[in-house]
Amino acid sequence: MKNQTNIDYANWIPIKLPVTLGTITAVSLLLFALSFLLPGSVPVLILRGLLVAAAVFMGVFFVYMAHARKLLSYEGGGVQGKILDNVLRYLDWDGNGTLLDIGCGSGALTIKAAKKYPQAHCVGMDYWGAMWDYAQGQCETNARLEGVAERTTFQKGDAAKLDFPDEHFDAAVSNFVFHEVASQPDKLKLIQEALRVLKPGAPFSFEDVFNSPRSYPDMDGLMEALSKEVSEIRFVDTRQNDFVPKFLRTPLVAGEMGLICGRK
Repeated sequence: MKNQTNIDYANWIPIKLPVTLGTITAVSLLLFALSFLLPGSVPVLILRGLLVAAAVFMGVFFVYMAHARKLLSYEGGGVQGKILDNVLRYLDWDGNGTLLDIGCGSGALTIKAAKKYPQAHCVGMDYWGAMWDYAQGQCETNARLEGVAERTTFQKGDAAKLDFPDEHFDAAVSNFVFHEVASQPDKLKLIQEALRVLKPGAPFSFEDVFNSPRSYPDMDGLMEALSKEVSEIRFVDTRQNDFVPKFLRTPLVAGEMGLICGRK
């Protein structure tokens, strides 16, 4: 990453996505215009129709993603921060001890937790894959600029195999991470791994696309299996809120989110 001087939590919609969509739209329109230099024929007419369809589809997709990105951003609608605040809202914790943020990204949730719980030490771990605009140094700089560097630690890792001993943490959180972990397609095992590193009775609050039938085809079965391993667990349909605009309540952004919380 380039040298960072300001707080930067990035955006859940990487800038490369709307840029790519806008570029494809522009190229489709250009090729459509250039097609009129060709002699009229059935194949050319079909080509023009395909180019117009591509331009319209990609153009609409571009407008949606560009506006969604603005609403999510901390400089715009601030929806990202509000969703993270809600994750911590369901963490029933006194703030004493060490908290783990699984898939910390830019460090936003880790840092929010450190600021909410001034007696806690917060650990953020992430794989920091190339497809995301996040990095460990970015997390550390954000923590320093937010004044919580001494109570936060960030390290690289795999959520499917956490590099921590059993019963190590006093609390754990995660936001929109589990469905992205390609190294463990079995989401039950992935959540069980998150619970493994928690002390008995430790609280957890995990948000993900739990209302997605693609990522979680059997939520009832998942909850039943997890209920046998923890002392308390419940599902919260976090789509029902007043801080996410209807514009974002689609499967593309925040239309499938849900949260599981409780105590090990």
